[in-house]
Formats: sequence, C-alpha cells, structure tokens
Amino acid sequence: MSDTAVLPGAPVPYVIRSGEGLSHLIAGQVVRTIARSPETNGGFGAVVCDAPLDRFPIPMHFHEREHDTWFCTRGKLQVWYGDGSRVLTPGDFAYVKPGDIHSYQSVAPRTQFFGVVAPGGWEDFFGDAGEVWGMTGLPTGGRPPDIPRIVAAQSKFRVMRVENPAYAAATPIGAADQRLPAGHDSYFLEAGFGLRRMLCGHLSTAVLTAAQCEGAVDMRVIEGGRDAAIPAVRHERTHQFFYVLDGLLAVTVDGEEHRLASGDAINLPAGIPYSTRVLSGSARWVATSSGGDAASMWDVAGAETSAFSFPIEGDPAADAARLRALTGVDVMLA
Repeated sequence: MSDTAVLPGAPVPYVIRSGEGLSHLIAGQVVRTIARSPETNGGFGAVVCDAPLDRFPIPMHFHEREHDTWFCTRGKLQVWYGDGSRVLTPGDFAYVKPGDIHSYQSVAPRTQFFGVVAPGGWEDFFGDAGEVWGMTGLPTGGRPPDIPRIVAAQSKFRVMRVENPAYAAATPIGAADQRLPAGHDSYFLEAGFGLRRMLCGHLSTAVLTAAQCEGAVDMRVIEGGRDAAIPAVRHERTHQFFYVLDGLLAVTVDGEEHRLASGDAINLPAGIPYSTRVLSGSARWVATSSGGDAASMWDVAGAETSAFSFPIEGDPAADAARLRALTGVDVMLA
C-alpha cells in the first residue's frame, strides 16, 4: 500500500494527501473527489469542495435516491433544505435525504467542506459537469461555467431542478440543531453535538447514523489525545474511510504505518486489518462507513457521555476486553 494521487478504481487500501484527488472546476468551485463508488464497493463517494465567495447559490434541486452531506471545515457555507436555511461554520454539519430540495452557497471569501454522497456513483457528476483542474488553488478571475455541459450532466445524474425556488433567509444555528432526529429526516447539526461515546481514550460524536439515512452510511467525528490508540481490528462487511480534520494520526494497515495530517484521507476496505494511534497532542478525523455496522462498536462497547472532549485517562485493558466481548457487531480484534 502506498500514497496515491490517482484513485485506484477498486476497493483497495490507499492514502490520498491533502490537495490530491480527481480535481474539477465547476461554477468557480474546485471539487476534489477523493473516493468513488469503485473504491468504496458502491457505498458512497467522498469529495472536498473549495469555494470562493459565491455570488449566487447553486440552483435549488433534489435527488431521487442520493443522501447528501456537508461537513464545514473552513469559512461559512449556507445550506438550504425545504423552507429552512443555516450558515454552517467549521464543525457544523448538514444532511439532506432523497427527495428534499436543497442548495448551498459559500458566503465567506474562502470556504471548504468535506462531503459524502450515498450510494456511490453520483460523485462522477463533477467530472462530467466540470473541467479538469490541475492547479493547486482556485481561479483568481471570473471563469464562465460550461452551461451545456452542466445541463447534460444534470440530466445524466438526475439532478432534479426546481422551478421558481424560494431561498429562505438563514436562521442562526442553535438549540434546535443540537440533536439528531429520531428517524429518517433532513437536519442541521451544530459543531460538537451528536451522539457521544467514549472508547479507547477517544470521543466519538455521531453526526449521521443508520437511523437518519435508512442505513445508507454512518459518519462520526473521532478525536483523542496523544497516544490514544484503537487496537488492530478487522471488519468482514464494513468499508471505512477516514478524513483527517486536524492533528497527526498514524494508521497501520497490514503492519505498515501511514502518517496522516490535516486534509489527508485513507481508504480501508472490508477485510483489511488496521489500527490507529494519535501522534500529536490531539487529532480529529471524520470516519465514514458503509456496508456493515462496524461503527456501532462505539455505541455498544463505548460509554455514553455528556462531555464534549476526549477522556484524559483511559483503561486500555478494559477497552480491549469490551471489544473482544462484542457480539453481533462487525468488529473483530485482528
């Protein structure tokens, strides 16, 4: 296994560094695809979008089957769904279920978000709609979009445009955005909030679970302090993808250590044993999974907490025992 700037086209382990990926310019935004359907066994596509201060939101639309997400990592991102809107800042999250109309717009001079679309396949829209972008930054001047190309891609990927849409004014993110809905629904989530569990010296905050998206995908923010480690585990069915938000994280795959920093990502297909260890004072990453229920190890083996930070001290032996005792969850100590 090695670093790559080109996606392998198969569900194999790989590391992709910050700024790498399939890069396309569309409507002034640079979208880097860092995982596609072939890499995730059909589970989801993963992208990082960099945007300038947008003059307009993207056209209001909906998807018939895709689940859409935005995890803001820089700047300010206004997201609309239904008749509501919020301005997301770093750490805030939004999920929109199939059939719900939605849009987004960068409302800061420089905005970035990490997002997944499930199931996989729709992420190829950006390649069809945009132009290949080999630069490391955003264009400095106006660059008109290729409207016929975008319209053709919208038709191919069934982006359902909404006629005469209404763009609601943003409501400040607040108390109504501090919990996950009980069932399948679109929502906004304020940074730090979500279902929180402690395990192996880490804090896991679930921002999207099977309950909200009919089992399509699971997304959790994992964080821990220096030397916090998850022992080597393996999943029979679950595909995992880690996107590092900050800090330095070591991920060991089949005995080979890979060091990941902010903006780096690693693909971990089912059946591949891996372990993690925090190398910096702290580290934080988004763990996305599909195909199985391995992410529920945090709920079953972890301890529910009202805290918003990782534990100062842990009990590795007790945590390992809890992981060994797991039954009915797609997690095995390797």
